[in-house]
Amino acid sequence: MNMKSILVIDDDEMTRLLINQVLSSDNYHVIEAKDGAEGIFLFNKHNPDLVLLDVELPKLNGFEVCQIIRASEKSERVPIVMITGMDDTKSIEHAYSLGATDFMIKPINWSLFTHNLRYILRNNYYYNSLKRSESRLEHAQKIARLGYWELEQDNGHLLLSKQLANMFGLTSFKFENGKLFFLNLIYKPDRFYVKNILLQAFEDGEAFNLDTRVQLANNDLLHLKLQGQLLKNTNESDSIISGVMQDISELKESQKKLVHVAHHDSLTNLPNRVLFTQRLERSIQRADRNGNKIALLFIDLNRFKQVNDSLGHEAGDLLLKEVASRFSSVITKTDLVARFGGDEFAFLLDSIDNLDLIPKFIKYFQALFNDAFYIDDEIIYIGSSVGISIYPDNGKDSSELLRNADTAMYQAKKSEQDNVYFYSSELTEKTIKRWSTENNLRESLENNDFILLYQPKVCSKTQVIVGVEALIRWPRENKLPIYPSEFIPIAEDTGLIVPLGKWVIEQAIEQLNLWKNTACDHLSISVNVSSRQLYNEGFTEFVIGALKNSNIPASKLELEITEEHLAPTNQEAKIKETLKTLTDIGIKISIDDFGT
Repeated sequence: MNMKSILVIDDDEMTRLLINQVLSSDNYHVIEAKDGAEGIFLFNKHNPDLVLLDVELPKLNGFEVCQIIRASEKSERVPIVMITGMDDTKSIEHAYSLGATDFMIKPINWSLFTHNLRYILRNNYYYNSLKRSESRLEHAQKIARLGYWELEQDNGHLLLSKQLANMFGLTSFKFENGKLFFLNLIYKPDRFYVKNILLQAFEDGEAFNLDTRVQLANNDLLHLKLQGQLLKNTNESDSIISGVMQDISELKESQKKLVHVAHHDSLTNLPNRVLFTQRLERSIQRADRNGNKIALLFIDLNRFKQVNDSLGHEAGDLLLKEVASRFSSVITKTDLVARFGGDEFAFLLDSIDNLDLIPKFIKYFQALFNDAFYIDDEIIYIGSSVGISIYPDNGKDSSELLRNADTAMYQAKKSEQDNVYFYSSELTEKTIKRWSTENNLRESLENNDFILLYQPKVCSKTQVIVGVEALIRWPRENKLPIYPSEFIPIAEDTGLIVPLGKWVIEQAIEQLNLWKNTACDHLSISVNVSSRQLYNEGFTEFVIGALKNSNIPASKLELEITEEHLAPTNQEAKIKETLKTLTDIGIKISIDDFGT
């Protein structure tokens, strides 16, 4: 332990000598000053642990020196013990008022002297430790926005900590009519609940922990964590609830933001699929109670992909935000619009008493697309495909209702015009059949189940076969064949047309190779291709490579493109580039229907 330093300020040399001998023998470091001015100087220089100060000093007396030392910030935690021959109460009270810690009366009792100083230093150590702890606690409470409170049952006295009083904008800490004051602090909608909690706590003594709100004078709301427990006074004459309150407003705001993020689309700020489904399920419960119907609209934006591809994703995002804004303008308080992702949206029309309202809403909804969208100085017109399912007619729960609206939307999207389609059970059958065809298509592609038939091309003048057209067929064992008009559109939609088209070209070129040095050596083969193949990366290289590997002249291959695939698309430049490259090497290009 470090040696304690004691500053002795006394004009009597003998007294200083005796004090020095006694204290040094007890392992104290003694600093001596013969008058007040020197004492003040040495105090500021050495920062002693205790000051022994004689009252009767020349020039500056002990009272004046005590007052000057106490004015220094350094002296806040240093005990000052006054030594005097005066034992009158008035002098002692005056010394205490100036900041003295204790008094010793001359002549000094040397046998008790060091014990008294040791006691004073020990108490001062505990006092300073307590002050440091209180300071740290106050600092921690300030950071945590935490404070304590006490409420007495019988007299209703309320005590608030400084931190709580500051938090509530109050200048007082104690309130006589505290119970009423405390409840009036609580936000009115929470007041009855908090009152019952307090009454219950006084009655059964159980601890409580709850969230509540306090309305400040400026009408701001603080969210508080309120905790308390019943205590007993030593005489058990009065019950006291003691507890803490913590401002959790920032936590509540963060939780609110997290919930919002989890339930809303980050781009448009519309509700997302999760929130929409939750609201839909509550609407279904309400419809069951009230006997109402619900309409669910599933919407896909038409021509959005062209905007995204031609103007970029940033323009696409701006368009989606503008669409969301227009959608939000037509819904009522009970309805809901959400973005499910991409360019898909959903409307929930709640509590419908008359189904005739739906066509009216659809008309109003479609009018939203009559006006152009202005994005990055571009004038953009888009439309929508809408699928509608009705509860309880088209589904018994939210999942079935969403699935059927989605099915109806895809049926509407097949139309070239912006279309609206109401769900029917026949649509489900068509959808299931389509899914089955798609799965079988993938499997057959892996197993090479397809075959090519070659339809002769005859010269009208000479009646001589000059070439053949490769027609793909899908024979299935013990099953009816699926015609190209059925599976080619599915292959187009799913992207399977690319590997399927490659297989057709490979087989056709292989057939030309087999006809070498035969009666069919002069024949050319025409193959159907789609625009998706033409703008697919690597298509040109694939065709040239296949011809080269089989040593087949490019002039013997003709690519037929359906007329609809020549319509303008966002890949028009890529398609033109591909066609030019292929014609430059001698491949012929013509127009026909794919696979038929």
